[in-house]
Amino acid sequence: MSSSAVFILYEGFCLTSLTTVMDAFWVANWLTGKQLYEMQTYSASGGPVRGFSGISVDTLPLSDLNPRSVQHVFAVSSFEPYNLARSDIAAVLRSAYRYGASVHGIETGAVALAHAGLLDGREAAVHWVNREGFEEAYPDVELSEAPVAGPDRCKTCAGGTSAMDLALELIELEQGQRLAAEVRRHLFHPRVPMGSPQRGDPVVEAARKIMRESLTEPVSIVEIAERVGTTPRTLARRFETLGETPRGHYLTLRLTRAQNLLQQTDLAVGEIAAETGFDSLPAFSRAYRSFFGLPPSRDRRQTVTATPPRVLGG
Repeated sequence: MSSSAVFILYEGFCLTSLTTVMDAFWVANWLTGKQLYEMQTYSASGGPVRGFSGISVDTLPLSDLNPRSVQHVFAVSSFEPYNLARSDIAAVLRSAYRYGASVHGIETGAVALAHAGLLDGREAAVHWVNREGFEEAYPDVELSEAPVAGPDRCKTCAGGTSAMDLALELIELEQGQRLAAEVRRHLFHPRVPMGSPQRGDPVVEAARKIMRESLTEPVSIVEIAERVGTTPRTLARRFETLGETPRGHYLTLRLTRAQNLLQQTDLAVGEIAAETGFDSLPAFSRAYRSFFGLPPSRDRRQTVTATPPRVLGG
């Protein structure tokens, strides 16, 4: 029996994330000689939807989708995920889930699932850039550090290559471990855990951890050095391997969090300044403009053309 897999796309999505899942399903069909997965793309209004790479994918209008007739629904977005979380899309996701479909979020598609109320009290994975905004908007959802998270009927993945992990998990659940392993081998996907960061200098890692945990109330570099068992001068030398200073790295973490909150939440600029450890709004605005090249008040949308985040995961 075949499974109908539909992908609801929003402008600026990641083509890699979409095609990774679709390719895994296609290979499963090819290896078995059966139509295990029938795939179709949808969007709110139908027509071509442009990914951030500039390549468009043709879609059917969401009004053509019968939630009773699908087995898998994927919400796929990258930039501006809150536009995918519109009420008509949320209604389709809820209906499909109610009728027995599994409903999944790819990259920032978890936002649409959370908006539909499908992730309350559950674990979820979302792209690291969107963690702060997601936590602010959906406090009842537990964000996971894993690349794929959630129960079988409501899985989410952080995007990119983790979409392959999601696809393989679904294939294994439905078709068994043997076929999932065959698909993995054909697509040269490693079995190593995805998303496990490589560890560098343990002193630097410990200092960065303190910084990440003290963004609202920054501590001095002297205190950080003491807490990791070294001196400020030695800590500075160790940070040279990153091409920066401890103070510069700390400021980058604070400003990157500020950018995420600006682009992903409705918090006032003054609230965000306080949330990221700045004593005054003018001081925050000066630092933000110096770092990103524009004032915080003009950086409030997470679009393809907005300022990119500077710190990969903090």
